[in-house]
This record gives sequence, structure tokens and C-alpha cells, in this order.
Amino acid sequence: MSGTQGEAAGTLWLHVGTHKTGTTSIQRALSLRGPDLAAAGVALGPDENAWALANLFLRPELRTTPRVKGRTVPRLLADSDTEIERLAEARGALPDMVISSEEFCMMRTGLEALALHSTLGARFARIRPVLVLRGEAEWRASREDQLRKTGLWEIQQGLPEAQSVNGEWYYDREAIFDFWRAIGPVTVIDYDDAVAREGTILPAFARAIERPGLFGGVDLRLNQRRGRAA
Repeated sequence: MSGTQGEAAGTLWLHVGTHKTGTTSIQRALSLRGPDLAAAGVALGPDENAWALANLFLRPELRTTPRVKGRTVPRLLADSDTEIERLAEARGALPDMVISSEEFCMMRTGLEALALHSTLGARFARIRPVLVLRGEAEWRASREDQLRKTGLWEIQQGLPEAQSVNGEWYYDREAIFDFWRAIGPVTVIDYDDAVAREGTILPAFARAIERPGLFGGVDLRLNQRRGRAA
């Protein structure tokens, strides 16, 4: 049985972003292959993009896109029952799970790590973070493009550094590594290299969750920018 009764069992592959590295393609491809994953004992999270779950753990001062748009507000873990129940329902009796949201990549603090461990770590024996990175110049340009398209660029630029999701802290790779290394063994995918070699991020991600070949026949070329496919 899985962790449906609350015991820590199985593996959670936690895709933590970063932003603009083929996340939408990964999430949609996972949904398309959901039945294949379930047959192999791997559940998908209740949402393609687990932004609501991630925002349970993120420090309250951070003005994330869902918070700015009023889709969620910072909540105490005591208020997280609904999200955890949805997670357990999606998992069912399967031992393992994949959850994806680039919102996770903004976690940095010890309190956030404690919040994550007190919920997800209590239900899975192993957490395997999957981190996708790209060249910093392209990363910054794509992030700006994303925020401009959603109408949030000026808002984020006007916020104090500690509140903005486009502050210099966000691009600190070592801080990202340090946080997720403390959670579990991190698999790092080089987005630019993966796309250059295979035309898409999907094969590299399938290998990261130990399911090579999972996305065979899936061709999702989303979020194209400067000629690069997601």
C-alpha cells in the first residue's frame, strides 16, 4: 500500500522548475502518460501545476503570481488539510508520485524546508527533487518576458527585494542547490543542452524520474522562444 494512512513510503519526484524551462510541456506530457505511469505504480499530483501546494510552503512575504492575482493567499500549515487530502486521493494505493510546479524553485529558507518536510516528507520515504536550469542570460530574459505577458513586470519591479519573485535572490543558483540538496538527492537537467541534443526537454525529464522512453511519440513544442522548443 501507499502512504494513504499517513506512513512515509515510496518515492516522490518533485519537479521544482525553474521558470521558463519547458515546465508546461513536462506537465502536459505527464498528463498524457498518466495511465502508463499509474500502471507502473506512479501517481500524478491532483493538478498539472501544483502551484497551490507550493504556495502552502512558500514564505508569506513573497508576492508570487498566484498571490498577486488573488488565486491563493499565504496560509498556515494548519489550513493545508484540503490540499493534503487532494494529494492523498490522487495518490490512492500507488507507492510513488510525480508533482510539478515551478513555484517550488522559489523556496530558500529553513522554515520552508520544515513546512515541506512536515507534509510531503511525512508521507514519502524519499523525495527526489528534479531541477531544470538554463543559461542565466536566457533565464532572465525569459522570466522578464513571462512577467510582462502576465502584466506583472511593473508590479514585481516595484516591490522590495525580499517580496519580489524577480529579485536577485531568485537567480542565485547555489542557494537553489543548497535548499534542495537538504531535501533529497537532486537531479539537475541542463535545459539548453537537452533541447540542443534532443529537440525537447521531455526525454531528459523521463530519465530523471527513472522512466526512460515514457514520452515516446509525445511532441509538445510549447513556450517557444528564439527558436527553441520546450
